[in-house]
Amino acid sequence: MNPNPRKPTIFWYDLETFGLDSRHDRIAQFAGQRTDYDLNPIGEPVVLYNKLSDDYLPDPLSCLITGITPQEVNEKGLCESDLIEQINREFATPNTVVAGFNNIRFDDEFIRNALYRNFMDPYKREWDNNCSRWDIIDLVRAAYDLRPEGIAWPPRKEETGNPTFRLTALTEANSIPQEGAHDALVDVKATIAIARLIKEKQPKLYSYYFTLRNKTKVKDVVQTPFGEPVLLTASFFSNKQGCSRLITPITHLKENPNSILCFDLTKDTAPLFQATAETIFKVDGVFTIAVNKCPFVSPLSVLSDSLAIKLGLDKPLALFRHEQIANNTNLLLVGREISDTFESVKDVDFQLYDGFFPNSDLKRFELIRKATPKDKLRLNLDFEDNRCAQMLFRHVGRNWSEVLDEEQRRKWRSFCANRILNPPGTIKINLNFYKRKVEENLASTDFNAEDKLVLAKLKEYGLALEKSIFG
Repeated sequence: MNPNPRKPTIFWYDLETFGLDSRHDRIAQFAGQRTDYDLNPIGEPVVLYNKLSDDYLPDPLSCLITGITPQEVNEKGLCESDLIEQINREFATPNTVVAGFNNIRFDDEFIRNALYRNFMDPYKREWDNNCSRWDIIDLVRAAYDLRPEGIAWPPRKEETGNPTFRLTALTEANSIPQEGAHDALVDVKATIAIARLIKEKQPKLYSYYFTLRNKTKVKDVVQTPFGEPVLLTASFFSNKQGCSRLITPITHLKENPNSILCFDLTKDTAPLFQATAETIFKVDGVFTIAVNKCPFVSPLSVLSDSLAIKLGLDKPLALFRHEQIANNTNLLLVGREISDTFESVKDVDFQLYDGFFPNSDLKRFELIRKATPKDKLRLNLDFEDNRCAQMLFRHVGRNWSEVLDEEQRRKWRSFCANRILNPPGTIKINLNFYKRKVEENLASTDFNAEDKLVLAKLKEYGLALEKSIFG
């Protein structure tokens, strides 16, 4: 915790996970370090592990990358409910900026889903009590494109010639010690070091991007409808020249004012003018940016003629295309008919974004959080939202299966059996896949002794879980 919650601080964090799907996979390790705005450490770092429940199998590949096994987290860890409560306490400390390296697109999604599964508000810590979130990976990309001086850049990727922005490559190029990649605390310290480097070498760039954690500041740059062209720095623009392109902000989506429909001005506009609300996202160059996810957007004035040449951008052509778009007012009608849809999976664990809970259920969530584990299922709550009853049973089973009575335990074992045999959605890590992959890797000569030890632990865990569930 921040010893002085009135003083603004940054809480830097990183996760190691047991897979890549934030809705299904679990956090393995959490690490964080609080600093002041000058990036001086405040207090001791926080390192936590997350116990696994019997309805889940980790991805063996993730375990091989991190070296973290189920046995390690079950020995050192907290149940997920207690883990996420501690994490949220750090994040929700007043005047905290929560930051990391690619955290908004990856780690934050794991945090949101863990909060959701455990009846805690998935979003409040991002805005309440003058809190916010930030992510320096696009700051690194922007430094490479716009202000590279004073920073050593890693060799380009051999296969594409594109620049490299991996944390380990950046620290190595700049002689920053980083021993033990894929350890959350090591990565936190490396992230702070890279932030400190950019802050020292390019303080104006750092300060500018720090303001963009406020979506109002983003909207000042990305104005709709048909605002001035904007220079956007983003991963999906990566090429040999850099990661920045001129774009036109067209309009915000009618169901989500934080999502802005945009067009990449390096692309041909003709297909855009023929598009309908149903086909517009199939047009090359059409995409959305989320103003509440810290996009690195710069005003047109930043793109000097010399910088445009360096980035491989045809500035006059881009400005011509922008005028074409701005004069096509029909695009506004098309854009405002678009629904910000996503593919839904018919399983409550996958339904974080299926809608907000009614206020009456939020009050019931408070009762759930306050009740002892053995009393949670005895509350007899009459939920309005259909997701809640299933969520509550899973919440108790995953965190405190020992309090279930005999009938509830049979039901829980049945759920666990179905889950590891037939996981929902497109999840491929079922029991058969897990066992086959572990055995194949154990028999392979492509893995060293350390990897083989991890695989042996995974085999042992799989056998024990299978025996526990199926008898």
